[in-house]
Amino acid sequence: MSKLSRRDVLKFGAGAAAGLGFPSIVRAQSKEIVILGLWDQTGAFADVGPINDRGMKMALEERGMQILGRPIKYITRDGATQAGTSTRRTEEAVDGDGAKFVIGPWSSGVALAVSEVAKRKKVVHLFSGGTEDISGARCHRYSFQWAASPYTAAKTVVDSFMKANPKAKRWHLLVADYAFGWSVEKYVKEVGKTHGIEFVGADRHPLGEREFSNYVQKAAANKPDAVAMINFGGDAVAGAREIYNFGLTPKVPLIMTWSSGVEELVQLSPEIRQNIWVGSNFYYTADTPGAKEFVKNYTAKFGNPPGYAPSAAYSMTRLLLAGFDKAKSAEVQDVIRALEGIEVNDIVGRMRMDAATHQNIRPYFFMRCKSKDAMKHATDFADIIATGDTPLPKEYGACKDIGGF
Repeated sequence: MSKLSRRDVLKFGAGAAAGLGFPSIVRAQSKEIVILGLWDQTGAFADVGPINDRGMKMALEERGMQILGRPIKYITRDGATQAGTSTRRTEEAVDGDGAKFVIGPWSSGVALAVSEVAKRKKVVHLFSGGTEDISGARCHRYSFQWAASPYTAAKTVVDSFMKANPKAKRWHLLVADYAFGWSVEKYVKEVGKTHGIEFVGADRHPLGEREFSNYVQKAAANKPDAVAMINFGGDAVAGAREIYNFGLTPKVPLIMTWSSGVEELVQLSPEIRQNIWVGSNFYYTADTPGAKEFVKNYTAKFGNPPGYAPSAAYSMTRLLLAGFDKAKSAEVQDVIRALEGIEVNDIVGRMRMDAATHQNIRPYFFMRCKSKDAMKHATDFADIIATGDTPLPKEYGACKDIGGF
């Protein structure tokens, strides 16, 4: 047998590494469960994406970045608050990184487009919500909506406000002109009928609007008893400031129908907040064990209490992990079946995912902002005065068949 040359030895070693070591690396990687956080870093919700990411990371880190004895690989992509960008980057994460579980994005209108990708690629998709489309014509097995339904939110806000302000019968609406705004507006008007509310005006504005003077002038001309905004984030902050500067508030109450809570209120001075009423999917003084622990940990880490955005990402991630636990599996169809009908006691209280519509049945919060004199500390913005969890009545429901896999 001839002697092996140095080149032969190196070739043999490389071949052995390919034959033994590389498969072991593949096997190790195949155990990873890849979860995508689709959080906007640019676009209209660029201010929200980083705090969504905070909440999601906190939930994963609570579990030591593993589930079912397998490591979790958390990847993020910037959806840019655009449907085209979000769908493309979701597809890239699914095809290129092996992501089978997607949480986000923040915009419900963009999330509808991502939902179609989830259906086509057969991956699990959770997003916060604010639109009835996902539980309506576009409902399917792969997407789940965490936020309260637009009906639940509208009923909680209108019923609670009218209980405190029974003579406020003339309302003017400022509505974000996309799926979220349309859905909530529809049910504010439906519930408003039961209180004899007259909607004296309803102006729609584009997402990312920062100039509200024309809208506010029209609202003032209608002499409303209340102004209700159905928008979010920077739009809500800009609108609230302009309404105050024009002199409508604090004389006329301003209702933030679907607010981020802390993230918006911290940008408004106590004078502007004085007669603001706020609906939100989470407020940090919620009296639930899960909320108290989360708020304590979040505040210790970031120096301020969490609002709706990080709380939604945190709770959605915990909900997905609860699905893994219940399924005892990381297979997509197993996790979907586990999430359908799942009941958990989380930061908002008791939640149940409706198996027929994939709409989360859960409480919605309604707050009244405090005067400056009543604030006990810098972030003591409001008191929770009511919660509501009335689900969408079946006669309104458009999801007749959630479909198969």
